[in-house]
Amino acid sequence: MAAPAPDLVDRDTDAPEVVLSGIGKRFPGVIANHDVDLTIRPATVHALVGENGAGKSTLMRVLSGMYAAESGRMEVNGRDVTGWSTADAIDAGVGMVHQHFMLVPTLTVAENVMLGRELTKGGQLDRTRAEREVSELSRTTGLAVRPEHKVSDLSVGEAQRV
Repeated sequence: MAAPAPDLVDRDTDAPEVVLSGIGKRFPGVIANHDVDLTIRPATVHALVGENGAGKSTLMRVLSGMYAAESGRMEVNGRDVTGWSTADAIDAGVGMVHQHFMLVPTLTVAENVMLGRELTKGGQLDRTRAEREVSELSRTTGLAVRPEHKVSDLSVGEAQRV
């Protein structure tokens, strides 16, 4: 039997990985989130359920760094990450899979994955390195999509994985 992944060894399963406390987010004329608390512990599955407009996606966008909350506090693995950026969230292993594709169909898989975190060489996208890194990501996560393929040529299932 294979050994557990290193990041799962000696983990305190009682300590929460994510804690959102009193999160508030408003848009002009709309309160999207008001005083929201959420605690996520390791090896658990959660579902946010509610009507359209209930604030589910907004809360996840706050957690993933796409939006800044106006109130509240966020912690990931015990560290205060309130107001962090999308790049900070990704670096900490927090990302968001969107309900609707947020991909650029004219770009390749590698170019889409690297958007916002472009690997450059001489002021240009280093496609070779980007494709190599996405291939490695594909190998370690089971993404199973070729990095050089255009998103517009992917099946729906492949696009969801990207």
